[in-house]
Amino acid sequence: MDKSGIRMVEESTHKQYYSLQTVAKMFEISEKTLRRVIRDRGIELIRIGGSVRLSESAISNLFEPVPSVKSLVDQIMI
Repeated sequence: MDKSGIRMVEESTHKQYYSLQTVAKMFEISEKTLRRVIRDRGIELIRIGGSVRLSESAISNLFEPVPSVKSLVDQIMI
């Protein structure tokens, strides 16, 4: 774990990886916000050489839909 509290892992598979700057631009958020989301959700970062990257699968886990109150009440009522 680095100073920011973000967990790092090493991987050697051939997948597509993106820099934090690129991912932040994709979602139109700041890198600081992206790092906070990564830390809060426990998303693992990949270190490739001296760079920190996110895999495609990690990006898909960044922003999961939050259920509405109506859908939660409907589930309880069933």
